[in-house]
Amino acid sequence: MLPVPTIAVLSNSPALASVLGATLRRGHGWRVREFCDHRALSDYMRIAPLALLVTDYDLDRVTAADVALSIRNGDDLASRHVQIIALSRTVDSEMRRRCVQAGIDEVIVKPMSPVYLEERIAARLANGTGGYVSAEPYYVGPDRRNRIALDDTRVIPVERRGENIVSFLAHKAMREQRPDSSRPDA
Repeated sequence: MLPVPTIAVLSNSPALASVLGATLRRGHGWRVREFCDHRALSDYMRIAPLALLVTDYDLDRVTAADVALSIRNGDDLASRHVQIIALSRTVDSEMRRRCVQAGIDEVIVKPMSPVYLEERIAARLANGTGGYVSAEPYYVGPDRRNRIALDDTRVIPVERRGENIVSFLAHKAMREQRPDSSRPDA
């Protein structure tokens, strides 16, 4: 029998951590630990391994990239190859660069459905942690080689293809192209 994966939720907001924790506990048998401070998470990781970390990008004094770097470079942690999902309201080029350097696996833009987060976690846990590259001391994180940029051939282009960002502009354009059933045909 496979061990039960442990998922950590790190957020400044106890309410958000509680909601995400309750959502992730239902029906999967995952062990979920909630943290409101990155130092408490580090202390926990010294004694117990994690399979996945879900964290707000902006924390009190640090960012998720800082937390990821401390995990990847921490010699005294039970597990350094933890999959990391960050939650953020916006994604800019500097944040994207820092996330890649720190080894964050995925960024999900808020607001998002807790059910969507649950699906992303299930998909990540199904893939396992085999996709990590260890090129210490420079990079320890997800394997990002052999990724090619594809041209967007859809009629309505999406601003960012391949990221977890929903484009409301694309949805608006799709609605404008649909024939309106309330409009009489001329």
